[in-house]
Amino acid sequence: MAVIKRLRNLLQEKKGDEAVSFLMTTAMLVLIFAVLVSGLIYIMQYYNASYLCRRVVRSIEISGQYDETETRSMIADMSNSDLEDVSVQVDAVYYSGRKIQLRQTFSATLTASYRITILTLGGNPVALDLPITVKVAGMSEVYWKS
Repeated sequence: MAVIKRLRNLLQEKKGDEAVSFLMTTAMLVLIFAVLVSGLIYIMQYYNASYLCRRVVRSIEISGQYDETETRSMIADMSNSDLEDVSVQVDAVYYSGRKIQLRQTFSATLTASYRITILTLGGNPVALDLPITVKVAGMSEVYWKS
């Protein structure tokens, strides 16, 4: 009987109730802040991928041809290590080989992924891969004679 009375008194006691509420509110605010920062980093990576794709399209416009090795080296030079599995697909009507005739439109699609590490337990991180896809259109500025 005495144990039940003691337990009942502990449950009805309100000491420390505000401290627990404060800790829970603080934990939620920290979690919201972490999610916002991760979201902003993802947006910055998307803008970085968009800039890379625009640079690739501009180089194709100026040269009038799609050179895959030049595109790969440009992406390797300009991209940071946070973007993974970066690939570029160019859709165009080619004049001959990989040459694009004057005023012929084409589109370049850059696909990549950005990994957000959610939690690291020991040596196994729990991560989320977020996809990034950017499509930019361009027009060749070079006239190829036959």
